[in-house]
Amino acid sequence: MNEQYRLLQDAAKGMRVLYVEDDPLIRREYIAFLSRFFEEIDSENNGQEGLDAALLKRYDLIITDYQMPSLNGLEMIEKIKAVYPAQATLLVSAHKENDILYRSVELGIDGYLFKPIERIQTIEVLYKIVSKISMEKENLQYKEHLEDLVAEKSREALLTYTIDRISGLYSFAMLEHDLLEHCNHSLSLLKINNFKNLNDFYGYAVGNSILKQTAEFLSRSLEEEALPFHALYRVSGAHFAVLSSLEAKELSRFIHRIIQKFESTEMQIDGQMMYLEMSSGIVDHADESPLSHADIALRQAEKEGYIVIYRNDARSEKERSKKLQYQDMIKRALQEDRFVPYYQPIIDNKTKSIMKYEALARLILPDGEVISPGLFLPIAKETKMYNSITKMIIRKTLDNFRYSECSVSMNLSIDDIKDRITREFLIEQIALFPEPERLIFELLESERIGSYEEVQHFFTELKHYGCKVAIDDFGSGYSNFEHLAKLNIDYIKIDGSLILGIEDTLISQVIVEMLSNFAAKMGIKTIAEFVCKESISLKVNAMGIDESQGFLYGEAIPYCLLMNHRIQYTPEKEMAKMVY
Repeated sequence: MNEQYRLLQDAAKGMRVLYVEDDPLIRREYIAFLSRFFEEIDSENNGQEGLDAALLKRYDLIITDYQMPSLNGLEMIEKIKAVYPAQATLLVSAHKENDILYRSVELGIDGYLFKPIERIQTIEVLYKIVSKISMEKENLQYKEHLEDLVAEKSREALLTYTIDRISGLYSFAMLEHDLLEHCNHSLSLLKINNFKNLNDFYGYAVGNSILKQTAEFLSRSLEEEALPFHALYRVSGAHFAVLSSLEAKELSRFIHRIIQKFESTEMQIDGQMMYLEMSSGIVDHADESPLSHADIALRQAEKEGYIVIYRNDARSEKERSKKLQYQDMIKRALQEDRFVPYYQPIIDNKTKSIMKYEALARLILPDGEVISPGLFLPIAKETKMYNSITKMIIRKTLDNFRYSECSVSMNLSIDDIKDRITREFLIEQIALFPEPERLIFELLESERIGSYEEVQHFFTELKHYGCKVAIDDFGSGYSNFEHLAKLNIDYIKIDGSLILGIEDTLISQVIVEMLSNFAAKMGIKTIAEFVCKESISLKVNAMGIDESQGFLYGEAIPYCLLMNHRIQYTPEKEMAKMVY
């Protein structure tokens, strides 16, 4: 009994009770009993007053007598539950008629006590009801807590989705949403030039600092310029976006001033003050693909400088369509192993015999058409497919010449050398080749050498196996003599544009002769490219160039034909004939 009494006291703490009883003596005695458990007890004299009180003030538990004036206990409970269906109730009655019991069950009354009321029975019934009320309260509080938690997490998720964490600007997801809502707005994409190099060199913390400074600068500048804009966004990386109601041409004037101001404002970068550059691509309102076209304009702006407004002209669309077709063609050719090396002879200028062959990549279409590298390599270099083509051509070339006595030259770009997987693949292939001294590797795009250390290390590895190295197109663009001093070159291939000009252009003659003399003093062999006729061949020989390559001595052909021909050189016809 004492245990049940204590449990009821603990469970009833903080609960509010309404007690309805028309007999004042019973009411007074029962309130005194209930006050041992409940801290707050209100009482009423009849059913109507009890109903009014219950509708005015919420109670955890309503205890009511059945037989009362105005409204009996069941009628009162019925009206209360019509408003508060979950209201906990306890009915006290001297009647045990089945109709009353059935109606009590129908109304969902939580407990029933018969008069005369016994204390032990009352405590047991009250404890069951109060325990149920406590559990429901806890469940409700837990549910409300979960709902609050879900609401908070939803707000956090929404912020994460719509607000960029680094810059505090609106995110790319928000831009996508706003472009749908504001299709009559123009879009400007802005990008910090060379941000990737800064990020790689200084690290992500400094990179994030640059992004924050740029976001603050753009926000401030948009306000200062009074540019009518919907919002400013950080799209990705160093890309920002402005959505404006202005037409593209008018918007470009504002963006032009903002970029000028940005490029004349110093940014704090790792304790140093530096100037950065920015480009922008703009699309006019009502563009059907604003993000895609803004990106196209931005990439063009990065090449041409400053700002480009997208123009939807037929020529540009045709070029983009052709580019996509070539990308698909390259991908399929890689999957179907349709990149093959063709071989062009390189001859000794004194003996006119073939010294070696250069492997040149060709793409073979399913119908047998042969595609030259000038059409597919520039597009491949913009994708991740370029190194795959290099590996396929090298593998097939080494397979072709594995058991041959001929030497073969293969092209490598700076990108190939920088790619760790390509370098490792190449060294593995050379290690398995029976006579690596028959292999020559030509460095393309030598003007793009950024770090001699990386190229030197790789060339040292090649020479360790006995391979030779050459620089292609020497004398063109920004090719310089520093390469010869630092890279231990075996051959230089003199650029074809210079060779084609030695007949009638004095500057070409001077440059080629100078290169030939310098290379001879350095112990480097020279190769003339684009030797296409006898008159050019005579001048090349007179200048002391060691070897020649060009249509005069043969076009590039597949390996299956290579072993079946010999050179017949007839100066009178000024053309070499390939006999199969």
